[in-house]
Amino acid sequence: MILYTTMPVEQVFPEEQSVYEAQKTIPCEAGQLLVQQEPEGHYRIVRLLSSDPNAFLQPEYMPGTILRADHLI
Repeated sequence: MILYTTMPVEQVFPEEQSVYEAQKTIPCEAGQLLVQQEPEGHYRIVRLLSSDPNAFLQPEYMPGTILRADHLI
C-alpha cells in the first residue's frame, strides 16, 4: 500500500503516549528545541522550532544530536 499525503508521519502513525511524555520544549538562540529524554539522563534533539530558515542549517540544532542535561536552560 502506498499512502500519498502531506501530513507528517507522526500524525498518520502516532506513537504511544509515553513517547510524548518524555519530550519537552526548551529555548535556544534560534528559537525552541523539542527534545526527548534518553535513559542516561541526556536529551536528544527531535525538532527545531524556529522561523529563521538559516537556523536549520546549523549543525548544533540537527535532529539526533545529544545534549547533556547540564547544558539545558
